[in-house]
Amino acid sequence: MIFDTIENRELYFDTPIFKEIFKKLKTLNANTPNGIYFKEDDYYFKVVGYDTKLQPSIIESHRREIDIQIMLSGKEQIKLYNIKDVNITVPYSAESDCEFYKSDNASNLALNLTPGYMAIFFPQDIHECQYAVNNEVEKIKKIVIKINEKLFTH
Repeated sequence: MIFDTIENRELYFDTPIFKEIFKKLKTLNANTPNGIYFKEDDYYFKVVGYDTKLQPSIIESHRREIDIQIMLSGKEQIKLYNIKDVNITVPYSAESDCEFYKSDNASNLALNLTPGYMAIFFPQDIHECQYAVNNEVEKIKKIVIKINEKLFTH
């Protein structure tokens, strides 16, 4: 997992394809309708908006796609779990590229995603989004850039 400012993106992403991705990111904003954008062979952008929750229930991980999550408006807390602290509730599906979990244990890490920051989740990063920061439910808008993991491993 990487958590840093978008301004520091070139510390992690300096290849032409990532320059292209971050150039396209600049064309989207909090007024962009929810949906899929810039669907390419190795990446796409998913714009989502929702109300944060006091008790979210979706703990997930992915195998083929890396998530770069970027907040456009609002803020949310994202919790991360160690594989030893979760139980699989829905086995991995290649179609959705998701495996779902539940946990009776506290998360190992919590971060607050706000505009100007990015959180990058790799296949080993079991994460739970949608938490209200300071128990204050609010409407958020964010982009999840889904990137084929082979861009990181090959």
